[in-house]
Amino acid sequence: MLVVVFVTAESAVLEAVASKKTSLVPADLRANGFSALGVHNLVLTAFDTNKSKSINDFVDWLRWEDASGVIVISDESMPSLAENLGDHFSVHLFEAPSNSKNVDNVITSVLAKCLRAFRFFAKRFTDKKYQQIFRLPLRNFDAPEIVEMRKICRDMTQRNYGREIDALLKDMRKRQKPKKASAYPEVYLVDDKDKHFKLGPERHAQAETSMPPHNAICVVSNNMRFGHRFDGSTHYNVSRDKNVSMKGIYEDCHGILREHGKNSHLNMFTSDFF
Repeated sequence: MLVVVFVTAESAVLEAVASKKTSLVPADLRANGFSALGVHNLVLTAFDTNKSKSINDFVDWLRWEDASGVIVISDESMPSLAENLGDHFSVHLFEAPSNSKNVDNVITSVLAKCLRAFRFFAKRFTDKKYQQIFRLPLRNFDAPEIVEMRKICRDMTQRNYGREIDALLKDMRKRQKPKKASAYPEVYLVDDKDKHFKLGPERHAQAETSMPPHNAICVVSNNMRFGHRFDGSTHYNVSRDKNVSMKGIYEDCHGILREHGKNSHLNMFTSDFF
């Protein structure tokens, strides 16, 4: 199920979404049960920022746990939304019409751009050779491409998204290398600090979710990346070449610096939990 939510204070948008729901989705994208989007169902809803501008309230209300994908389309009434959730949901910005005149056409036009951009992204994300790039721990993979990826994958409709994301993926794949000191042909994504990341199949460790110290965004970040759900039970094996120690300080899923006191590799999740 793909969840699409407008975040706005404008009554005309709130009323149109509540009354007309998925009939506002362009006809070609809702045909045959939304098959053009690669999903079995689409839910279109709206969050009223007149009632709350809290990020936590929004996440609790959203019920993202039931979704295979989440697209958030927001006006300026919740200014911290993109900053806090843009790495996890597919966040887009729009200018909400202040009256009911042509509001349906505005919503449909915005939906067309956002849904087509997300369809392009979803095709890349579900390709395993690209998913391991998109899923990298954002705080601990040290590379300028990560900064660029976060920029490109926020508000996709404002950019030449397809060309930019394919160029980024091409650059990131240049970072895929085997270890020089290993006889095994395994390939790793290598950052600027010589940390080698490999997304493994193991499920022997799990990301902690107890609150506190964790919060709702910690949980979201280990299940959603740029609006697409992934298997949060798998993690990256992070190591260095020539058995160089991994002892050090790393940032975890809620921005706290923690020590890894062992020489051995880290089990690090997409959320940065280790």
